[in-house]
Amino acid sequence: MNKENRDQFSLLRSIFWPVHRWEVKKVLSMLLLLFLLCMSHGILRNLKDTIILTAKHSGAEVIPFIKVWGMLPGVFIATWFYTRLRRYFKKENVFYIIISCFIAYLLLFAFYLYPNSEQLHLEKLGGWLSSILPQGFQGFIALIRNWTFTSFYIISELWAVIVLSILYWGFTNDCTQVHEAKRTYGILNIGSNVAPIIGGTLALTFTSTVSFPFLSSMEDQWTQTICQLIILVSFLGLASMGLYYWINRKVLISEKKEHAFEGDDQETKTSKKPRLSLRESVRYILKSPYLVPLAVIFLCYNISINFTDVLWKEQLKRFFTDPNDMLQHMTKITVGIGILATIGGVLFSFMVMRLGWTFTAIITPFVMTTLGIGFFTFMFCGDSLTALSSALFGLTPFAMTVYCGSIQNCLSKASKYSVFDATKELAFLPLNPESKLKGKAAIDGLGSGLGKSGSSLTYQGFIILLGSVALSTPYIAGILLIVLTAWIYCVISVGRQFKKLTAADQTAAPAHVAEAELSQ
Repeated sequence: MNKENRDQFSLLRSIFWPVHRWEVKKVLSMLLLLFLLCMSHGILRNLKDTIILTAKHSGAEVIPFIKVWGMLPGVFIATWFYTRLRRYFKKENVFYIIISCFIAYLLLFAFYLYPNSEQLHLEKLGGWLSSILPQGFQGFIALIRNWTFTSFYIISELWAVIVLSILYWGFTNDCTQVHEAKRTYGILNIGSNVAPIIGGTLALTFTSTVSFPFLSSMEDQWTQTICQLIILVSFLGLASMGLYYWINRKVLISEKKEHAFEGDDQETKTSKKPRLSLRESVRYILKSPYLVPLAVIFLCYNISINFTDVLWKEQLKRFFTDPNDMLQHMTKITVGIGILATIGGVLFSFMVMRLGWTFTAIITPFVMTTLGIGFFTFMFCGDSLTALSSALFGLTPFAMTVYCGSIQNCLSKASKYSVFDATKELAFLPLNPESKLKGKAAIDGLGSGLGKSGSSLTYQGFIILLGSVALSTPYIAGILLIVLTAWIYCVISVGRQFKKLTAADQTAAPAHVAEAELSQ
């Protein structure tokens, strides 16, 4: 069976389920594995934010410091640990070891570190640092003082980096051929968007209605909530290890025996992305007038989402006094992100084909700009809008600020997962093979690393100079306006070039072939 014959499907099946009979077992098992890991990630993401925001002597100002002085060393150490394990153990065993380490730490945190945090935290050191350092260093001091919460934040963030990016997608790429990936990765992407819906619903159930009898002796409800959610994540982690074992024993071995297609190994080898240094990335991007605005788009997203995240979480800190209420609010937002991202992912091909690349790509910055205006309007002009917000919505301006920020966070991340990532990948299609590989490697590395670390360092500078997140808000708002404007301008620029590059292909190829290329 050649490649052309095995990739033929009816129109509806090519859209919703482009999977052959012999691939169903593998695709469903890989989808379920991703489902379990993404549910765990969603629960940990909300829990870590709630813990760090509601801690004593802490707030949103600690987040930029953790991302630079906690996450960067954490990623390097975790990557080093992974490479060391790969030297001595098979990849399958490395998966079990790393997941087990995560579960062991999470259980240690829930049942020992958090209940004893008052005794374990460095209160004397924190008080001494507060007496000798300016007000702007309070975020850095909170990072040190509440070291157990900082470690939980870092470990929870590393779940996405190590477990999802390295373990899961590395495993999936190893056992999936390129022609299969083109058909099935879209299904996995939709599954990763649906997972937060189920995970968020489970988290809400565990925080509101479920109560384990053996945890009834806990000193407060919030400690019991943490333990119950960690038990849930541990169960999901154990289930993922069992499923991973079954995939390696029952799915992949039988697939290798029954189906081996010629040329796939070569195809896979040529599809690997080269690794470029920061300097090489900048040099390669600057050579192409097409890649420059594309790199700016990715850079602007990472800067703007980090800026708005910290501002929004600062409002959450002030609005919610009960950590259980904050956690439930953030979990509802996660569920909303999953629902909207799934809908956007299903409609993506339709939007690109009917409305064009530019319209689809501009949705994310348009949403962030529009809702950002509402967010900052209620933040800066709250006193003059009291009567209006009370009459229209029955809420105070402060509450409107929180809810506008929540809606922006929900819609911007949903559009990122559904249309932003897909339009970015689509923009590489008209390029030659070398530009596709090197350009993508350069933009991913430059945009992610420079965007996240650069925005966090900028925040740190303002907080140190001005003393708090609140005082730095006007300056952050000004920078954010410039970033979003540049983002929209670059989307229009790339859209024009993309249309020209794809026009020749569309006229030379049949209509249905052009549509298939654009929908990939």
